[in-house]
Amino acid sequence: MPESETPPPSRRQLRDRSRDDDAQARRKRGRVRAWVWASVAVILVAGVAVSIWAAQRIVGQAQEARTHLTAAMPHAEDLQAALLASDPEAAAAAARAFSEDAAQAEKATSGRLWGFASSLPLPVTENLRAVRIVTQVASALGSDVLTPASALDLNSLKPAQGRVDVAALQSLSAQVADMAASIRSSLTSIEAIDRGALIDQVDAGVADVGATLERLDGVLEPAESIISVLPDALGAEGPRNYLLMFQGNAEARAAGGGPGSFILVHVENGALTIANEAAATEFDIALPKPVMPLDPETEAVYSDTIGRWIANLTATPDFPTSAALAKAWWAQRSDEKIDGVISVDPVALSYMLVATGPLQLPTGESLTSDNAVSLLLNGAYFAYPTGVESNLFFAGASASIFAAMTQGAADPVAFVNAITRSADEGRIKVWTADPEEQALLGASPASGILPVENTNETTVGVFFNDTTGAKMDYYVDAAVSVASDQCTASAEPSWTTTVAFENTITRDDARALPGYITGPYYTPGDIATDFVVYAPVGAKIESWTLNGKEYAATTHTTHLGRDVVRLAVVTPPTSTSTLVVSMSGAPGVDADAYGPLSVRNSPMVRDTPVTIDAPGCE
Repeated sequence: MPESETPPPSRRQLRDRSRDDDAQARRKRGRVRAWVWASVAVILVAGVAVSIWAAQRIVGQAQEARTHLTAAMPHAEDLQAALLASDPEAAAAAARAFSEDAAQAEKATSGRLWGFASSLPLPVTENLRAVRIVTQVASALGSDVLTPASALDLNSLKPAQGRVDVAALQSLSAQVADMAASIRSSLTSIEAIDRGALIDQVDAGVADVGATLERLDGVLEPAESIISVLPDALGAEGPRNYLLMFQGNAEARAAGGGPGSFILVHVENGALTIANEAAATEFDIALPKPVMPLDPETEAVYSDTIGRWIANLTATPDFPTSAALAKAWWAQRSDEKIDGVISVDPVALSYMLVATGPLQLPTGESLTSDNAVSLLLNGAYFAYPTGVESNLFFAGASASIFAAMTQGAADPVAFVNAITRSADEGRIKVWTADPEEQALLGASPASGILPVENTNETTVGVFFNDTTGAKMDYYVDAAVSVASDQCTASAEPSWTTTVAFENTITRDDARALPGYITGPYYTPGDIATDFVVYAPVGAKIESWTLNGKEYAATTHTTHLGRDVVRLAVVTPPTSTSTLVVSMSGAPGVDADAYGPLSVRNSPMVRDTPVTIDAPGCE
């Protein structure tokens, strides 16, 4: 063997070398495993640290968002108050403050961290998602609703020099529609939140924002509907004629009072002018037959005198019927087409005078919000004791008020408030020949239509029709109470309606009144009245008593899809006539079929307190 060659390893050497290699490999693998486990440990520790940091950051951001949202919400109420007070600077400041806080709340819940955390399948995820949605909704509320609302020019609702700017009104309508759409979109987002998975604090925040949106929606929805049709109603698409009817509550009628005067208002492209006018005394009375064919049910309750005497055209609580009668009476003296009928009483006029300020009447009197009711419903009959004189006075007063409303004298916000209050109290009623516009009125008090079902509103009707032939209802105070078990009854529900009709004048004071006030048919001071009571839809009037005793009804029949009873009552001075009517519901009707209990009643000279006792109803 040459010296340069290395002898091959022996078997033992090979075994020893193999052992060394294995040991070295094991040492290497050990080092790798140690490194891996160390790395895992580092990652876990880092992950925990990051998770804690992320959680702390999210909690901090959530608290920051909550702080800003809590600060923002009162500014929404401040904005509403500023708008109602006609304070545009305060409205803009409130909108700006709300938007700034809402934007900060949204910023706190923005970014990848919130987006990632909100997508994890964890119990807390819905809370994170809810907080993020609420802040986004609040930010949109500030930018899309409150800020535009603060800049609304309500003067577009205000006539000036006898004209309403129809183009400005159309622009306002578009703005309100955009705001309403934003509110509805936000409500949809809020309603999509699974509130059952939320912790109390988050749920309370969702509820607060949802309540604010619902309040705003409750204002914007009807405003959007009404403003959307106003341009057409004001003659944007062609001229219209409206018959304006002034009622006198001193002679009570179901719809408010006997008509005293009429004004025909012509409207064309926003311009409002008086085309014609007439006092009620200028029409024929006691026609041999009704001025138009009467519905048999209407005639059964109110007799044909509702169509033969102009003073009785408002004897029904169904204003579309009264409007049709008013149109028929007007057609006796003029052939102008009537596109709508509007009735107003002196109490409503007193509300409007808050917006216009005092008015000087052609007869020299100053008409104010404080004296309008007493002057128009009582004082005028002392100064103008005959029917012709008093009706001419009312016609002059009506024309003066119309001029003030159309010449730009009224504060727009105060005027809208006056109209809203009057409509809610049934002191302004409207009928229009346009089906779309009429549909917007629905069965509201302003429509003069009783609801045709109980689902949304279970309504009892209580109405008065003076039969004294006088103006004595100025001295009447009325009150209505209804007790019902409609929400708790296991069988058919029941309603007990109590009507109190108080004659406040003394016999001696009555004798000193002008004859036009006391009337020619009864001893001065006595007040003769038809009490008319309607049961809820589907209910039956079982019995009634007057002053605790059984009393014969003039009629007990069906009208407007309801059971109705009419009683002729005479109330002497300084006494109260108390009528109690018992009603029962249809058997087998579930309590859920009955909506909130309400009362519709004749708008009297003074407010009629209504008391409702319905245990178990929300």
